[in-house]
Amino acid sequence: MKRKSTLMALALTAIALTAQAQRTPTHPLDIATTDETNWINTFMNWQPGKTIGNVSRIDDEFFISRVKPKKRIGEANGDYSAETGADSNRKMCLWTPLDDPTSTWKAFPRYCFEGDNFSLWNYLDIHGNWTAPWIRCSAGLADVAAKNGVKVGTLMSIPWQVRINLNWGSGTHETTLRKLTDKNSQGKYKYAAKLVQYMKYYGVNGIGVNSEFVSDQNSMDRLINFFAECHEEGKKQDWEFQVYWYDGTNSSGSITFDAGLGEHNIKMFGTGERPVTDMLFFNYGWSKGQLNNSVRRAERVNRSGYDIYAGFDIQGRALRLRGDDQSWRALSETKASVGFWGAHSQSLLHQSATDDGTSDLAIQKAYLLKQELCFSGGYRNPAYRPSFTDGCNLSNASLKNFHGLASLLTAKSTITAVPFVSRFNLGNGLKFRNEGEVTFDHKWHNINTQDLMPTWRWWITNAEDRVDAASYPSLIKAELTFDDAYFGGSCLSIEGKTPASHVKLFKTMLDVKPDYTLSITYKMPENPETHAKLFVALKGETANYKTVNIPNEGKAGQWVTFTAKMSDLGLAADATVAMIGLKFENTPANYKMLVGEMALRNPAQTFNTKKPTVAEVQVLRGRYNAFDFKMRYYSDDGTGTTKTYNDDVDTWYYEIYVQPKNGNAQMLTATTSWAAYVVDAPVSSDKDNRMMRMGVRAVSPDGLHHSDIAWSDWTNVAYDQPLHTAKLNKSVIKPGEPFVVSLEDLIEEPAQRWEIIRASDNQTVFSAQNTTSCNVTINEIGVYDLKLVDSEGKEHNNRGFIQISPESTGAVPHIETIAASKQKVDKEEQVKYSYTGKQGNGKVSRGLIINDPNMFRMPADLQQGTTYSYALWFKADGFKHDKQGTNLINKNTIKDSWPHNNWGDLWVTIRPQWNGHEANEISFNVMGWEAHDSPKEDMMSKGYQVVPGVWTHVVVTQEGGIQRIYFNGKQVANAFFHNSKRREDRTDDGRVKRFDKADIFIGGGNVYKAGFNGVIDEVQVWDKALSPEEVKQCMNGFEKGKAPQGLRGYFTFEEKTNDGKYANWGTAGEQFTGDVVAIAQSGGEKTENAYYDLREDNNNVLGNPGIPGTLEVKTEALWTLDGARVIEKGDVATVTYAAAGHYGATLKLVNRWGEDTKTVANLVEVTNTTNSINGVNAADFALYPNPFVESVNLRFAEAGVYTIQVATVNGAVMQNTKATANAGDVVNVAITGAKGLYIVRVLKNGKQYKAVKVVKE
Repeated sequence: MKRKSTLMALALTAIALTAQAQRTPTHPLDIATTDETNWINTFMNWQPGKTIGNVSRIDDEFFISRVKPKKRIGEANGDYSAETGADSNRKMCLWTPLDDPTSTWKAFPRYCFEGDNFSLWNYLDIHGNWTAPWIRCSAGLADVAAKNGVKVGTLMSIPWQVRINLNWGSGTHETTLRKLTDKNSQGKYKYAAKLVQYMKYYGVNGIGVNSEFVSDQNSMDRLINFFAECHEEGKKQDWEFQVYWYDGTNSSGSITFDAGLGEHNIKMFGTGERPVTDMLFFNYGWSKGQLNNSVRRAERVNRSGYDIYAGFDIQGRALRLRGDDQSWRALSETKASVGFWGAHSQSLLHQSATDDGTSDLAIQKAYLLKQELCFSGGYRNPAYRPSFTDGCNLSNASLKNFHGLASLLTAKSTITAVPFVSRFNLGNGLKFRNEGEVTFDHKWHNINTQDLMPTWRWWITNAEDRVDAASYPSLIKAELTFDDAYFGGSCLSIEGKTPASHVKLFKTMLDVKPDYTLSITYKMPENPETHAKLFVALKGETANYKTVNIPNEGKAGQWVTFTAKMSDLGLAADATVAMIGLKFENTPANYKMLVGEMALRNPAQTFNTKKPTVAEVQVLRGRYNAFDFKMRYYSDDGTGTTKTYNDDVDTWYYEIYVQPKNGNAQMLTATTSWAAYVVDAPVSSDKDNRMMRMGVRAVSPDGLHHSDIAWSDWTNVAYDQPLHTAKLNKSVIKPGEPFVVSLEDLIEEPAQRWEIIRASDNQTVFSAQNTTSCNVTINEIGVYDLKLVDSEGKEHNNRGFIQISPESTGAVPHIETIAASKQKVDKEEQVKYSYTGKQGNGKVSRGLIINDPNMFRMPADLQQGTTYSYALWFKADGFKHDKQGTNLINKNTIKDSWPHNNWGDLWVTIRPQWNGHEANEISFNVMGWEAHDSPKEDMMSKGYQVVPGVWTHVVVTQEGGIQRIYFNGKQVANAFFHNSKRREDRTDDGRVKRFDKADIFIGGGNVYKAGFNGVIDEVQVWDKALSPEEVKQCMNGFEKGKAPQGLRGYFTFEEKTNDGKYANWGTAGEQFTGDVVAIAQSGGEKTENAYYDLREDNNNVLGNPGIPGTLEVKTEALWTLDGARVIEKGDVATVTYAAAGHYGATLKLVNRWGEDTKTVANLVEVTNTTNSINGVNAADFALYPNPFVESVNLRFAEAGVYTIQVATVNGAVMQNTKATANAGDVVNVAITGAKGLYIVRVLKNGKQYKAVKVVKE
């Protein structure tokens, strides 16, 4: 007998590392960093090969850039542009973080999908890297910037008006600058040469200073002269040393904003012969006249005006300007550059990418679009852009009207050497793929693997090579997608209908010969017809395309590589390729091509790609099925005393592998660094079979060749991180019904103690000791906590983990027995199958699905005044917290200005781990609490955490400044807050639009807070503070028409109004309906142009199992009865058999709560078969089903060649089919005639073998 039951696994704690967080990884950062004090103290004695801040050699490698900086194509080399009217000399600085909301992860590799993977480097000259500490830039950023010809910096963030005195000051920044600018006895700076040597070694170009401090003349002269000498050292050492200076602190140490370039700051700027600052970042009050005057002042000292950057505060002002002499058009008419600042943890371009929700994929898609709209313009085509506008915020809806930075800047390229290969990998993915196959089924992020992206996003023209208002709608569409990849995590997607489109992808200057090759690796997901050509254009002839057809050779859904020689494109002699692209013609509306690689190679070129040497491996943690490790390797002598680039050892990147003893090697990831970091590498759950080795191999610059894998020694992966998570074997449990609770970790030691505790009165109803699983029965309906004391003695509380619900709401079906009405029957004799067990039918409350960005909205007037209670049941699918957690309840409005539009009248939040509080505690705040970034610590459910997949009940109340939180009926927080305010009374803050009403929302994301994903039920809004007894009563719900006094808003989701909204069963009145909406056209912190967009809703889902309702739970019996002709199915199945033998049955019972399956063999023996025209001998032949609907199956016991005839009862042959069968084969024959009686004759060797009457129904 075989048995299978559906299991429901529930997490007991929040430390399972495979669950990926939304914007910040759940796993720890295992790469050591250093602070400014440690940096300066170790820098003074630093030499190449030594580490900074006493970090390990492994960790130091994550700061050493191994990508040699590339030079960009300049005018002298034949540069050209798509951006008509843009100034090719103008520069751009993104002085923003490339970081996560916690300012922790920088550009380090990690194992979540979401992260800042900025990719429009072609328009940047400088990335200021705002949160990078002094002077430590993660190699991930330095590598991707270097390959794109972009300079990177770090920052000394000196607070406002701090005094800096380099003679005697003892503050952190003063000490650093004083030591750094120390002089020797000859009056020379001791550390200028060393600083440049250090910055070159690590790949850092710029020193950034948030210069809004005050100082003295002597200190400023000392600093200015030091920067000037570092520039001289940069020339000597062939390294572009730069200084990025916020134009606040002037040359004498005073603060002067918005005064342009003049006598007050000219020394800080420097001269052409003696530069000091390379990026002078003007504050936000600049004007056209001031910029022009500053440019002239710069030119008088032989400096370029393009070293002056007009600053934009994209946090406070987005892309808006006041107009007239401070407008985008006015800026375009100057010879100044452009600088973006914003903000302190994340780039606002990335932070605001919540246009379509706060899930990782929604953010990444929105961020890709936001970058393209911001840089290429609202039409995502740098050659066709909206006209200048000064009114855009950072929402994608607003940016669709933006003229794009391409109106001021031209896209640059570093593609000047063969081989050139791009696989359109953005540097992160939902899975890691190599050659189109998934090698590591895990989310990941490592920006240093980012390929050279298309130079323009997207320069697409029509057949006449034009793009304008008339032709734009007919062009094909291009985007980068995470849906598939040939390598890494993304690829290029081309789709849509077009008569003709040129997709101009890469600006190049590649010297080629006729036998060089141009290749494309592509996939046609549906139709293999490509409708496409490869093209190149030559230097000086970029409108003259040389093409070759991409053949229709591949199969739909498979990656295919097509390679053409340059001679196939018409190049008969040596030439310089200046552009590579694709042309599409006559594509249908459903056309789609995925492009995984484009490459231009020299087939005769060879590489000496050196096999790395594994220097050391650190296994960080081992779980029952996964482990984390770091590994360092090298491709030179390993001493680190000389800077070695990957180019120097003919290497593009490194592949990272693991291999179990007696198992196959598995590629996990790739990196350009000489160290790798992996989380959740697979390992056996067998404690005695955990020997692993880690490997690395180098890939050649053409991507076609590689070294052998260099392996570490075999390592026994310790099991030192048990999950301490539990699971239940049923999704819903009834009184007196047995169930099993067990450890999810397969090899965890038995828990010292298990306790099941009734939440309402804290009484223990079950306990067990020293076991991995427990068989439990609980007789009383209610909510129960599970307490587990693990093998190490640590206590884990899982609130509401078990809920015992009434029989009336349905149950998981259960099969006890399966029986047949007869144990022995003749052929065609009916037999009935039945079962005993529990069907689990019932009716349960309806829930409402809420998936980010959607939220349930209730009218503002349901809650008035400062005395109220909110209550609801909710079940979260899981948590992907943003910096401040996940929204549960909000009362706010998009009409308010920042920050009140983000927090509002009240906010109930499920929090990440914070300040001694475990993850998933609930906090409750109200208007008047001004520390918006932090919860009120005494108004948190300390010790009570929400468990994903478990129904949880929460109540928050306020009355007279007394605030309370109830968790599953128990009061868990009680505090006084004196400053609770009503929005209508906020005359003190103009950011609160006090005459605009703030609706009530469940779910929905906003800045710093993720949206809720899960199901909600029994939402209640009261105009009083509930007592403890009333809290317990409200958990059970109320019948329609029996809402207690004070329950103004009551939404059960059982009933909809005629207009499709959710009925209010509360006392406020039926006019107060609820609906599902999402915020549209939000620009992150800016919501003045946003609106609430109605969304589809779904209440056809199980609500809380403890509450009866209208959703029917009905069990269906699904029988599998091999060899039988089924006459009737249902709870009882009636069948007949046409062949002798022994037969069994498989039954599956299925309802909304779950399923149960059982198989029983040899229930029935069938005998008394015949060889006449009415029957067959089961020993050598069988025909079934009979009667039939469309076709019959013929089973042959003997091998042979058979003729199968279908004849009418009058003998006329209708069909004649030949079949070659092996012993045991089944042949299906469709009988095409009308309903009625037929004769199936089987002939063997020309003689009748069998004949059977059959009935077509």
